[in-house]
Amino acid sequence: MTSTEPRTEPCRSGCPQHLWGRHWAAWAVFVLIAGMVSNLTLWAQAAAAPRAAAQDVEKLVQTASAALDRSDYPAAIQALKSVVEVQPQMVGAWFNLGYAYSSLKQNEEAIQAYGKTLALAPDLYEAHLNLGVLLLELKRPAEALPHLEKAAALKPALARPHFHLGRALAQTGQAEAAAKQFQEALRIEPGFALAYFELGQLDLEQKRFAEAQANFRKATELNPKLVQAQFGLAMAEEASGDPAQAISHLESYLATRPDDLQARLRLARLCQHQGKMEKALENYTRVYQAKPDFPGLAATLGDVYFAQKNYPESEKFYRQALASSPPDADLLRALGDALLLQKKFAEAETQFRGALKLAQNREALLGLATAVYFQERYPEATPLFETLTRGPSPAPNLFYLLATCYDHLRARPQALEAYQRYLALSHGQDPEQEWKAAQRVKLLRRVLGK
Repeated sequence: MTSTEPRTEPCRSGCPQHLWGRHWAAWAVFVLIAGMVSNLTLWAQAAAAPRAAAQDVEKLVQTASAALDRSDYPAAIQALKSVVEVQPQMVGAWFNLGYAYSSLKQNEEAIQAYGKTLALAPDLYEAHLNLGVLLLELKRPAEALPHLEKAAALKPALARPHFHLGRALAQTGQAEAAAKQFQEALRIEPGFALAYFELGQLDLEQKRFAEAQANFRKATELNPKLVQAQFGLAMAEEASGDPAQAISHLESYLATRPDDLQARLRLARLCQHQGKMEKALENYTRVYQAKPDFPGLAATLGDVYFAQKNYPESEKFYRQALASSPPDADLLRALGDALLLQKKFAEAETQFRGALKLAQNREALLGLATAVYFQERYPEATPLFETLTRGPSPAPNLFYLLATCYDHLRARPQALEAYQRYLALSHGQDPEQEWKAAQRVKLLRRVLGK
């Protein structure tokens, strides 16, 4: 590492080129390098001023330096602003002002201060890198690109500028060029876990799932604390058709990031699709407890509870979903099904009718026919079942229900025909019901003289 490489620990030097201090956020990959230039540098620049002014500047520089040492950025800003009022050509003061502003997330002020720095020192590597990374974090990669290109050109033997240039290229849609910068960063620093992670992201976007898995795995090997690589692995494995491994990696990721609701939802959906309903319910519930108004979540919880045959809970969540969204035919039908299975036939009928007003749906029509049937309103149920039996590939049970409707209405020829159709299609699916149908066929034949 050269003397101008960003450092994880502060260092001081009398050399005018040396800058010190660095903040590193592992996930955001936001580098704030070079917190301050040395006091000797600032003093040298101030010495040309009249003695009284120079002494004032020296005192302000010392105040700023001490404030930055203790991370008192407001105090540092106040002192540094006074310095640049007296010495507007002082590069180090402008740079440190940018650093202090960015530390307080006063981003536009930081950008202006770094801009002043570069106007005075166009080839200052640290200013180009800091400004480029700041613009990346503000999702302004096109503006960041020239600064990071300059930083990489100024310090081609350092991994960091290549890495951040790769990020800017990736965010501006230049995937191939981005990959080359990440690979160059890894050539310089083979243990750079974040570079492997970014390569994995590029592979994932390009649907190169095997390569993505390899890069994410390498990232986790080099830095087990880089839990985002576990998430990346999960995405690659899900996309390549290995949901069991995807679930495992999502669980590992959430063990350290339990509040990532999007990742927890993804885990819940994977578990649901794999039939792991208890685990799906656990994760959906945790999301619901954190954010009960999450779009679509109440309806999903209704589906999961329905699959578990917990129809009262299913009803509760379907009602909540309907209360928070415009009328939806599928939701009304789902609520109707939950009510039907609780034998709330009149309420179920209302929901099915509402669904059919919004959209013609075979499942809703079947629900309506069944709700009416169990209220013993056979004249109304009969035409509904007749319509359903004329549909494509009708279920055998539809003919049985239609036959019993005809029976109740004493329409014996039609009942006999429907029972016979049922028996021709059922083929042992429900032996008890088939036995009943066979007995009715015998009786009706005797009554009708057939």
